[in-house]
Amino acid sequence: MYTSVKIIASINGQNIVYQHPRGNREVKIDLSYGKTEERMERSELPLSFHNLIKRDEELYGYTNYGMEPQTPSTPGDCLQGVFQNLDSLNPGIDSDFDESLAVPESLSIIDIEKAKEEVDAGAPLATSVPYKSIHDPPIKFNSVHRKVFIPGVEIKVRFVENERSVTTHLLNPNLYKINLQHGDFTWTIKKRYKHILYLHQQLSLYRASLKIPFPTKTHKVRRASFKNTIDSEEKAEIVALQAVPRSNSRRREGRPKKRKGALPRFPRKPEVMVTYEGIQLRMKQLEEYLYNLLNISIYRNHYETVKFLEVSHLSFISELGCKGKEGLVEKRTGSTRPGQAGCNCFGLLGNMVCVRCNYCCTGLMCAKWQERWFFVKDTFFGYIRPSDGIVKGVMLFDQGFEVSSGMYSTGLTNGLQILNQSRQMVIKCWTKRRSKEWMSYLRTVANQSARCFTSPNVHHSFAPPRSSTPACSLVDGRDYLAAVADAMELAKQEIYVADWWLSPELHMKRPALHGDYWRLDTLLKRKAAQGVKVFIMLYKEVEMALGINSFYSKSRLANENIKVFRHPDHAKAGVLFWAHHEKIVVVDQTVAFLGGIDLCYGRWDDHKHRLTDLGNILHPKSVIKTKKKTSSYPAGGVYVESGLELAKTSRDIVIGLQIPIQEVGEISEEEPEKQEETEVQKPEMNIEDKLLQVGLQNDISDGEQKKNVLDKITDKGKDFISIIYPPFEEERNEQKFDDSERKKAEKYARSNEEVLLSNVLGITKDSEHAPLASVVEGRVITENTQKALEGIEGNSKLWIGKDYVNFIVKDFNSLDLPFVDLVDRNTTPRMPWHDVGVMLQGAAARDVARHFIQRWNAIKLEKARQNTNYPYLLPKTYNDIEPLKDLENVLNIDMTNVSCQVLRSASSWSCGFLEPDTVEQSIHNAYVDTITRAQHYVYIENQFYITLSASSHSVRNQIGEALFNRIVRAHRTGESFRAFVVMPLLPAFEGELGAASGTSLHAVTHWNYRSICRSREAILTRLYEAGITDPSIYITFHGLRTHAQLDGEPVTELVYVHSKLLLADDRVAICGSANINDRSMIGTRDSEIAVLLQDEQFEDGTMGGKPFPSGKLVGGLRKKLFREHLGLLDIDLERIGLNIEDPCSEEFYKGVWQARSRLNTEIYEEVFHTLPSDSVHTFAELKKYQEENSESLWHRDPALANRKIDLIQGYLVDFPLNFLCNEVLTPKNTTMEGMLPTSLWT
Repeated sequence: MYTSVKIIASINGQNIVYQHPRGNREVKIDLSYGKTEERMERSELPLSFHNLIKRDEELYGYTNYGMEPQTPSTPGDCLQGVFQNLDSLNPGIDSDFDESLAVPESLSIIDIEKAKEEVDAGAPLATSVPYKSIHDPPIKFNSVHRKVFIPGVEIKVRFVENERSVTTHLLNPNLYKINLQHGDFTWTIKKRYKHILYLHQQLSLYRASLKIPFPTKTHKVRRASFKNTIDSEEKAEIVALQAVPRSNSRRREGRPKKRKGALPRFPRKPEVMVTYEGIQLRMKQLEEYLYNLLNISIYRNHYETVKFLEVSHLSFISELGCKGKEGLVEKRTGSTRPGQAGCNCFGLLGNMVCVRCNYCCTGLMCAKWQERWFFVKDTFFGYIRPSDGIVKGVMLFDQGFEVSSGMYSTGLTNGLQILNQSRQMVIKCWTKRRSKEWMSYLRTVANQSARCFTSPNVHHSFAPPRSSTPACSLVDGRDYLAAVADAMELAKQEIYVADWWLSPELHMKRPALHGDYWRLDTLLKRKAAQGVKVFIMLYKEVEMALGINSFYSKSRLANENIKVFRHPDHAKAGVLFWAHHEKIVVVDQTVAFLGGIDLCYGRWDDHKHRLTDLGNILHPKSVIKTKKKTSSYPAGGVYVESGLELAKTSRDIVIGLQIPIQEVGEISEEEPEKQEETEVQKPEMNIEDKLLQVGLQNDISDGEQKKNVLDKITDKGKDFISIIYPPFEEERNEQKFDDSERKKAEKYARSNEEVLLSNVLGITKDSEHAPLASVVEGRVITENTQKALEGIEGNSKLWIGKDYVNFIVKDFNSLDLPFVDLVDRNTTPRMPWHDVGVMLQGAAARDVARHFIQRWNAIKLEKARQNTNYPYLLPKTYNDIEPLKDLENVLNIDMTNVSCQVLRSASSWSCGFLEPDTVEQSIHNAYVDTITRAQHYVYIENQFYITLSASSHSVRNQIGEALFNRIVRAHRTGESFRAFVVMPLLPAFEGELGAASGTSLHAVTHWNYRSICRSREAILTRLYEAGITDPSIYITFHGLRTHAQLDGEPVTELVYVHSKLLLADDRVAICGSANINDRSMIGTRDSEIAVLLQDEQFEDGTMGGKPFPSGKLVGGLRKKLFREHLGLLDIDLERIGLNIEDPCSEEFYKGVWQARSRLNTEIYEEVFHTLPSDSVHTFAELKKYQEENSESLWHRDPALANRKIDLIQGYLVDFPLNFLCNEVLTPKNTTMEGMLPTSLWT
């Protein structure tokens, strides 16, 4: 037997392999007899062979090549020692197999046994690679540190069939189909013998480079015994295989018991010499070779092995789905989006030359082909750059998915063009067979696991309805923000946030009994420090029009694990008037929150809708009576008998954060005006306010004001250091900004610190107390501060700094100074905020995350394509979704199973669609369909009501048309049908009614009234024309209002309805971020998201006097809202004999709903002279009405006024349909608002 010498100086399991130095002639050594192929005697070899040994020792540093040490005196003795060792270590050499990949026993086997021992000890067995690994630093493909496989889990190999083609592949006629299993993952690859041979050669080179010594003699003997056993097994199997016809032969289903230290024995026989009858044996030999090879750790983690198996670091992550098809392809640069595909010679190539010449230019001259690792998952696909391991592109399966091949599509015979709604890509495969395999697999996935996204869905949504979705409704900001905070606290992997506006200093839970623990920026940074990745998308505002300062929000959250995108870039994108309006929070792609509530100032509220928040500060009783600043009277003013000062700039902005008297977790049930008060100084005031402050300074000295500042803190043992807000904490892992961004951030930090020290605490740069006395956990403490903190009396404030807001009195500004009050709390009641959100789990939460990911990846492609700090996001699989651990226990919320469909308004600018005419308006479609199908009632809460008839050219949405048609149908058939519409009494725009500052307020008010009653296209006008003499039988419009005591004087303010909610028949709900106007509904303007919920669990109910099932979620939400608006939340309805179960009955609709709304409205107008009012028809009447405010009942007869106020129940009031009905409210053409397009307001 003879063994070929192929590789210079490699020490293998059974060979010493050389190449002759003269003329590259191979020297073959007879390992059994010590003779060359030319039958040279041993005595003829010593000198030349010894020279080879000596040369290789000099080159590679080998000593006796891993054999026993020899000290020969002559070259012949050296050779003799070599042959003696070879003869002793290699009994029974088989030239049919190459065993050159043998390694010492310590390196042979992966740590399977160790993994089993850990399982026995109680440790869970890893079944997949952790999902968080996708965010690990990328590693280039050929790195030895790259980790791909599941630790301690073997790879099972099974050759299942082969395709034989002797005509097209003469040397490698057999194409083997190989099934592989790794843990719970299974996949199939197709390889020829040459591919396995290439792998073997590459691993042999790799082994040689490692300088691994020969295995021991004992190991060799055991291998010889093992080989003899295998030979006998093979002979028996050959006989069995030959006795069974090929068409009926079945391979063994189970694998033989794993043999530790099994040797990878590669069959040498060329494929062309394998007979038809010997194919089964060849498949078995290759199967054994690969199986044994893949359980040797140094080989299975090698780059060539990983490439051969068609796997990557994304393959075995169970939360990304099954192991899909993967492999190397070539991608054409510039093919990602239209217009980037290279030079087109000004269009000439598209019109004047043939297809082949066109692609010759774009594919060869104007573009390059780059190697990429292409991978396909169950709902998306993408590609990785092998040179650094970075994911360079992610494409989702959607309704625009297409894959095509051929010359016309790609200009290549083995190319593919892949398209979806957001991207296009041209790739080239090595062979036509591979191209067909890729195209077939992509189409299979599109028609199976991704079918719900590639096929049309109801309402033309991107996502289908998801049955059995756990969901719950969250009314008002207190419950919503607390639930969001708890879910964030449970996050283990990722947090997604998309907002129109985000305020970093927002307290998610109140009162702030635990300092800033539940403040949004602190919460997010705490999770980031734990390794959770946070991704935030903010609307990038037009700074001249909006003061929400998204840059401050981004800079305040700067962190290595917090990534923030602001979009759009208005000039570049050509988007000036439209906004990203979604409000989304997703945790671990498992639980999602959405609705109308941004994580920003002014949104936190509860069902009490408080108007005041003085933190139980004592206010000196003044004989001055001032007009409080409200939406009815934004300018405020002075009554005739007024004349004293109210207060100075407040220092309780900071020190009033948290001094709770009540038990932890409870908000005092007493109204603020009834609670014990302590002294206060108030924040910034305008000139008119300051003129009123003359005598008060003489009554109360600064020393008296500071006297009792920390008694309660001391008694309660609170750590008052945590009260002081850190003006701008430096981040240890700050996200990278360019120089201009960093300078702005530092400016914000300096200005914030100056306000905290000088404006609030009275410390200036020249003050002797200016140096900081101490810094404890990032909180600024000075001697001056500590003196100021000596004894606050009173409860904590619920709304800190900018969070105390009245939008009509004053809009937001200076958000980088979060603790400076926006309005004076002593003269201005806050504007309460009513809103509704929902929480989802399961597949619907995955759909919300998918929408976020699509938007994020589109912005990444547009703004940060080459920025590796902002990664592409990957959607999780929809199989075996596990709920967020401990969520329901922490939230203490009952979840209800519903059918849920995620809806959205999206277009090319907002979601990155390729084609401008690709638009989704599924929210609008669902609204129209739900109203049309409603049987008994629809209940609408919305910030706007701007919707006209189908014939209107100025407003395009059809919600008003659907509502009109449904009412007319009910009137003609005699059905009992009700439509409840609840909306804000005034838009939340800063300004004064009837003044130049109120132009924006007038414009929106005009379109609301035009849609309701002041045009031929308005719904009430059309109902009159349809013969309905009293439309209020079917539809009624309402607002919300509340009242309180401020400075000993009753005040009132509207409750701002910000919900985007539609309920129908106690079984269907639509909740999201979309207003009833064209901006939100038609898709091409603002981006929006919503969900359509349909109950699957029902309770007994009544509708129209007849039994009707009431949905557990929708019916429960409707009843809760009715009880809140009617003031019945804390009342036993059975005790007072009131029934809200049937919203369609005359008893409830007229006797309760309309009657309570009417009575509340009359009392408010009589006692407070509120605006808007049906008694005011012109601006002249408005001015007179405001001047007569001092003649209101409260000023004429306070005792009677208080008795009247006691009759107010709930918040429901009539919407004044005749307010300013004789005025033109559209902006004048000479104003800035008048120059803007009408679409801005509609």
